[in-house]
Amino acid sequence: MAVSRTKILSEKFRNAGSSGKKLHVITRQGDWVIFKEGAGRVISIYPTKKKAILNGRKMLNSSDMNTLVIHKTDGSVENYYQLAE
Repeated sequence: MAVSRTKILSEKFRNAGSSGKKLHVITRQGDWVIFKEGAGRVISIYPTKKKAILNGRKMLNSSDMNTLVIHKTDGSVENYYQLAE
């Protein structure tokens, strides 16, 4: 079942103390998604966590974001990548 990119993320993630400079990789409905902190929509959807992380790191290097936060399937933070300042 494909998930539309326009689907609104849960209130919990949209208002999670947003700095506006973080990308998150989370699972949703069996897929892995990347979204910008504070945004209401996902940026992209991937079938595996590995692909989502690889592409998230590429996005991190080519955007004004400074952190990629990787979440476990339960939603807790597993790891993060931060750009050197």
